[in-house]
Amino acid sequence: MKTFTVALIGADGAGKTTIANKLVALAPVPLKYLYMGTNVQSSNFALPTSRLAFFLKVLAHKRESESPGSGQSKAISNHDLHHGPDKRGRVGATARLANRLADAWYRQIISWLFQVRGYNVLYDRHGLFDFAPSTKAGRLTDRFQNWLFENAYPKPDLTILLDAPPEILYGRKGEATLEYLGRRRQAFLRRGEKVANFRRVDVTQPIDHVLSEVVEHILKLDKSYKRR
Repeated sequence: MKTFTVALIGADGAGKTTIANKLVALAPVPLKYLYMGTNVQSSNFALPTSRLAFFLKVLAHKRESESPGSGQSKAISNHDLHHGPDKRGRVGATARLANRLADAWYRQIISWLFQVRGYNVLYDRHGLFDFAPSTKAGRLTDRFQNWLFENAYPKPDLTILLDAPPEILYGRKGEATLEYLGRRRQAFLRRGEKVANFRRVDVTQPIDHVLSEVVEHILKLDKSYKRR
């Protein structure tokens, strides 16, 4: 029987990881969880280079914030760590791109191995959407990264956007700005118009309703694959 992949996407505060964990435990189809985002702390599979790069980034921030006259707080949010600008210039941006692509393909290989073993794979986030541009501006490396994920990287068989107004998402987490959350939401919706099997689930509902709706979409996909 052919297996499939499902990606849960959404802006910060949408509850992607919470819903993913509940799905793995409760879904009536066999699912393997695979984190596909850039937060190394949340990754269940990541290259050693990614973990090293994250450690060095945290260390650099601590040194900068502790330097005399920096005027910065020692605290830094997860949003700033993982979505903040790369201050290392072109060389740093190129190195980051190379490592992100290596990490993405490493996880894709793991996904294929799960599928060979007969499991469907549940992606927590996906580069196709995470790297979809919010504006036309941006570094050349960022635009190239987006092009690769749009044209050369395997796409999920089903994508579920956990969606809510930016004000709701900000109230849940309070890290990213309202403007950023709004831009990301629109980027997800624009990208969703270009891919097959894109579904939107309103996460302002009680979590049990959200979970039930997500399971319903997965079961419909499972039935369609069984008929093939």
